[in-house]
Amino acid sequence: MNMRYLGYVAVCLTASVLGGGTGHTQNQITYGQAVQGLVQSGKAAGKVGIDTAAIRADIQTRINANASGPEPMMAAFAKLPHFIVQIQFDLNSDVIRPESWVTMGRIADALHNPLLLGNRFVIAGNTDNTGSRQSNLDLSQRRADAVAEMLVTVFHVDQARLLPLGLGEENPFDPNNPADGVNRRVELFNIGPK
Repeated sequence: MNMRYLGYVAVCLTASVLGGGTGHTQNQITYGQAVQGLVQSGKAAGKVGIDTAAIRADIQTRINANASGPEPMMAAFAKLPHFIVQIQFDLNSDVIRPESWVTMGRIADALHNPLLLGNRFVIAGNTDNTGSRQSNLDLSQRRADAVAEMLVTVFHVDQARLLPLGLGEENPFDPNNPADGVNRRVELFNIGPK
């Protein structure tokens, strides 16, 4: 079966939940881990100041100008601790594969926790550098939108709390290996109260 995996959903959990540093990959997330990490990161997120429209416009300008290097506005996200769990998509598709539905449900359960109900979340889609920058930007936006849509339509998360943002290949997880599958991910960041 020819599949290209999106890769990963980073759910802003603290290093203490992981028993180590941030950036670890795992295949599943528990409800308790999601709630604990998202609540803790929400305190830090209130100080970050994220403007998704400005980030989106800056990325498009960078692509049009053929600028290279990491997206500078993403530095604000780097201040938020997180780890990675896998969400899978078919090759060049924005349809979430059934094996990721349990993980999506656990994330949704966490977002329904009373400690998180007043918070908003950026759903940032990322790709590797296979393909054109513009097509990667479009694919990453469609995948971020798909995650948001599933959270809203299937799990009844308030749409106003979710801000999907496609980043394309502009913010690689592993900048030394831009074609590596680890760069294909969707990240969920708690950006604080609405």
